[in-house]
Amino acid sequence: MRNLRNSVSAAIVLAGAGLVLSAPQASAEIGARVVIAGGGLSNGVGTGCAYEVVATGATGAGMNFYDNGALFAATQASSAPKTHTARWTPATPGTHTILVTQNDDSKTIVLTVGTGINAGSSCLVL
Repeated sequence: MRNLRNSVSAAIVLAGAGLVLSAPQASAEIGARVVIAGGGLSNGVGTGCAYEVVATGATGAGMNFYDNGALFAATQASSAPKTHTARWTPATPGTHTILVTQNDDSKTIVLTVGTGINAGSSCLVL
């Protein structure tokens, strides 16, 4: 329950910080937003700390999740549209492009990752 509360709190904080972004292209399949949630503190995204990338599909097709072009997760197809969640732990500081694809549709989030100190339920980003 505590992890769920931390994730929800972090999602709200990150939304306020502008890390919940919509891709500029039109979307036929992936929902209007892709959300980065987790970390526990409002001081950004840090290396070595785990985050959830959450995207909603309009079809039951699976999704692929990429960080700077490298696949880090793939979700399975389902019989109905659903929300897909992938765990992401950035390994290097700097600019990261998160790409989520479903069939021919995609959403992109570009963000800056700092050096993280993983404190278990929270992440201090330097």
